[in-house]
Formats: sequence, C-alpha cells, structure tokens
Amino acid sequence: FEVDGTEKLRITSSGGLSLNNGELVERCNVTAGKLSDNQTINLDNGMVHLFTTAESTTAVPNIMSTAGINTSMSNGDAITVTLITTAAAGAYCANIQIDGAAVTENWIGGSAPSDGGSSGVDVHTFTIIKTASATFTVLGNQSKTS
Repeated sequence: FEVDGTEKLRITSSGGLSLNNGELVERCNVTAGKLSDNQTINLDNGMVHLFTTAESTTAVPNIMSTAGINTSMSNGDAITVTLITTAAAGAYCANIQIDGAAVTENWIGGSAPSDGGSSGVDVHTFTIIKTASATFTVLGNQSKTS
C-alpha cells in the first residue's frame, strides 16, 4: 500500500505486516534455555521471548535488532517487548539494555523487582518509547504466576 509514492504497508512472506517503521508480527521466540544464558534479545525474532529452562540467576537482557533499535525507531515510536522466564525465586530481571547501552527503567509499582516467583513463569514486559536519538523512556513491569 502506497501513499504519494511512499510505501506505508506491505504483507511480508512470513505473513506479517511491514509498516513504514518496522514489521508487525505476532511471533514468539521459544528458547530451550534460560534468559541468563541468552541475554541478547533480537527483536527480528519476535517481540515475545519464552525461555523454557528454570532460571537460576538475575539477567540483564540486551534488547536489539539487526538494524538497531535506535535506527528502527523514530522519535515518538513505541514498542513492547515481553520476556517470559520459567520462575525461580532467586532469579529476576531488574534492568535491561537497548542496543548494548544501559537504560533507566520506570517500574510499575515504583521499584524494580527484587525476586522472582517460586513456580510457574515470570513475565517481564518493557514498553520502550524513543524520545530522542539513542534516548528511551522505558516502562517495566514484572508479573509472577503460579
């Protein structure tokens, strides 16, 4: 779909919708491992990442893409990344990186997680809003299930 000669929307070979600033695909990357051993979160593989091995320690995931999150996003763009880990009380995610650089998270509830759940899965959701070049406002949330 084009407007004034500029492509705005395309259906990709994988069945996703390619918008002018990225691809919209409901895809979950399932990893037979744990987040702490697989901290590079490549959004080319989807916005939802499930780790099936019980976690054993804290992790600082690096949210990235082949082109780079800073390159892929324009100011005012927002994305949501979901990380699902097999729960362990001593394991959680309190910080992330974007394109290899530390960011400050704004945690729902006011403070970063200090433990993980004791059973089920833990769900960490990060809404990333680009506010300037390589500058992001990040809203973080952790939910524990049983």
